[in-house]
Amino acid sequence: MAENEIIDMGHASRWVRTRKALKDPSCSVEEIAAAMGEDMEGMCAALNGALRNGPPLSQLLRLSLGSPLQVQAVIAQFTEKGLANLVNAARNLCRSSDPVEVSRVAARLLTQRLVDQAECRAGREERFRDPELRSELCLQAARVFGSYEADLRAILEAALRDGAPVPFKRRLTARPRMSSKQLVGMSLTAPRPQPPTETDRAR
Repeated sequence: MAENEIIDMGHASRWVRTRKALKDPSCSVEEIAAAMGEDMEGMCAALNGALRNGPPLSQLLRLSLGSPLQVQAVIAQFTEKGLANLVNAARNLCRSSDPVEVSRVAARLLTQRLVDQAECRAGREERFRDPELRSELCLQAARVFGSYEADLRAILEAALRDGAPVPFKRRLTARPRMSSKQLVGMSLTAPRPQPPTETDRAR
């Protein structure tokens, strides 16, 4: 899978918090899980936009099951080829072109793939060579990603039906960022030191 795709943890501008937390020895497993949750919300929020960059996902359902050459020719047209391959894998697993069934299996495959990626990246870090800690991380990852499975299913089902995009409702409060103007304003309005008073001099 190319690292510029939305469902890949190597994406240049996504999953940054998760990668940083995994590499930071001072981050607890709970803090890593929190970072995963924030990044997962970012991915879910951007998924509808990613699905619009390319042909309709529903094209995959119109193909005959068991025609790999035809399927690969269609998948090659997608920007998010990893996601298209995953949806096709879900279709083959459930042996159906029903959007409800395909989206259900695809959402489960996607959350499992994210858990696998998290485990793989954790395995590069010294502390996660401890089997217990690594197992704990995988359980937390499965819990976090699994909690968004219904959201993924709804988004994918709408795309497979050629329906209106299902907006993703964030559950976590984004940490506020200060704009450059706010930072400049703070520096310009910072109180100036006052000259000492007569009382201070007397002291």
